[in-house]
Amino acid sequence: MNLHYIIAIVIAMGVKISVTDSFSTEVKQQDEPWKMQPQLYDYDDFDDCRRRNPSFRYNVVKAHIVQNTSSVMWQRITQHSNDPRHYQRNALEIGICLDRCKWATNVEMSIEQQAGICAADRVWTNYQLKSIPETLVSISADDYDRPVGTLEMIFCLTVLSIVLLIVTCTIIDFQGIYTESLVVKAFSLSGNLKKLGSLNSRSRQDLLFLDGIRVLTMLTIVLCHASIPMIRMPLKNPEKMEQQFSMFWFPIAMAGNTYLVQIFFVIGGVVLAVNFMDHIKTHPQFKMWYLMDRILNRLVRILPVYSFVILFQVSWYNRLKNGPIAERYQDHCMENWWTNLLFVNNYIEANKPCLQFTWYLGADFQLFLVGTIILMFIWRFPKFINASICFMVIFALVVPAAVIYFNNLDATVMMIVRYVIDEIRNLDYYLKVYVTFESNAGNYFFGVVTGIVYHHFVEHGKTLEDIQHFSAMFLSAVAFFVTLNTLTMCLPLDHPAEPSLILALYGSLLKASWGFLACFLTLYLTFRPRNILATILQHPIMLVASKLSYCVYVVQYTVVYAIYRNITFPLMSSVFTMILLTSSILFVTLIMGLLLHVCIEMPVMTLCKPLLALKRSN
Repeated sequence: MNLHYIIAIVIAMGVKISVTDSFSTEVKQQDEPWKMQPQLYDYDDFDDCRRRNPSFRYNVVKAHIVQNTSSVMWQRITQHSNDPRHYQRNALEIGICLDRCKWATNVEMSIEQQAGICAADRVWTNYQLKSIPETLVSISADDYDRPVGTLEMIFCLTVLSIVLLIVTCTIIDFQGIYTESLVVKAFSLSGNLKKLGSLNSRSRQDLLFLDGIRVLTMLTIVLCHASIPMIRMPLKNPEKMEQQFSMFWFPIAMAGNTYLVQIFFVIGGVVLAVNFMDHIKTHPQFKMWYLMDRILNRLVRILPVYSFVILFQVSWYNRLKNGPIAERYQDHCMENWWTNLLFVNNYIEANKPCLQFTWYLGADFQLFLVGTIILMFIWRFPKFINASICFMVIFALVVPAAVIYFNNLDATVMMIVRYVIDEIRNLDYYLKVYVTFESNAGNYFFGVVTGIVYHHFVEHGKTLEDIQHFSAMFLSAVAFFVTLNTLTMCLPLDHPAEPSLILALYGSLLKASWGFLACFLTLYLTFRPRNILATILQHPIMLVASKLSYCVYVVQYTVVYAIYRNITFPLMSSVFTMILLTSSILFVTLIMGLLLHVCIEMPVMTLCKPLLALKRSN
């Protein structure tokens, strides 16, 4: 079968799984036990509570139901909650507007005590079950009347300075005066928009499809991140979410959501190796300064935008909230911002992160350092190139399996609701496998090896026909990928009681399957540039959008949680709600990414480029 058709079939399967994951609305039900369960989220209307009383008090209480084996309701709760894919119905969230509670008139009790009694009374009235209250959130009118702090002022002054520079330089550039000024070139909005649309600076025309892959991966990741908070969102119909968790295809969708970021690691490895091989071709003499030069270039590229977003997080982000639901989406930039700037946020305080999604930047920077050091070792000792490649492949397969086995972890992220309803970043798998350098190095190393192979072929004028049985190997990679991801449906529903070597090996191979497929696809598209997929990926729109990918990735966390933090009532889980939230998040994220690119990223790069070139020549 022609490879074009194989690729088309794989893409079609992926689209079908994604569409089914997002838009399946009809689920066959043999029974509906959730109708006999307590209401998991019972919130008074916060907006009405705040409107009616300028001095309002609103508390969210978790009512832990006391065991009562003689109660039919308790028996139903126990039976329903035993399934790891179900929400735990023995702990109810109740939002209390104290104005509506008859116990709130007792001035001898604290606000928390009043709210706890109100919640316990509501549980008894509705279900005839006793409960132990635990206050989660307490909000009053005082929380909305805080003075502007120092950090807020610093952020405002920073934004004002950037705006003034952009407006001034744009006017000067438009009038045609001081056109040679580096500052004018850097901050002219019209000039930066022209640069955004320019494709003249592209080298390696045969690798332009990587920009398209980067864009599609980025958009998919943003959409996934936009929908994940719904799992922890108070819902009017949580049974809908439970039904999705129980669908046979859901583990496959979870694997896609978990490992999609591996494509970024593969691309990073390919680009690193190709740029390095280009450098040593023109500079064959080994120079140790190359490592520092690469580090400096990368920091200039990523730190300005990163620092700006972090500054926003420590200043105004905490004000972007409204209502009791906002408190469940906490950010920890105020105390842990430094872990981001040192690129160790995937290890230090990883369960209390600043900008949670940016764990990738920490892991990618660490992989960039190690990958560059390995390539420099090959540069210094060329005869060890085969040994270095063997080391990277063995590391890629053995280390993730060892981490999973010795820590008794799941093979992949499992949708066990009792854990993810709290914070997915508290899961052992997330902390020890998902975000760590050693567990993500494999696919980055595969990308490095692919970049070396590509460069060797280009330099010696070889084609895919020079690789014996390439088509068979590519088809094997496709079959391996499909098989390993399909087998996720056979994984146990709960954590393994003891370490399992089979699960450990499977988890390692599952992650590696994404790297294998991405690497073979990269080689195929490189030497078959005229197929329809490569044409789509190299479209000018893709090449322009790829320039925004970094800024979009950095700002997505702020946008996603700023929107969720302003929802004041339990949502109805439905296709319409999902479309509304994801589309609004995607639109705002793209706009913010564009502004960050043309107002901060491009100006800093324009200012620093001559300085970096001068340092390199010296």
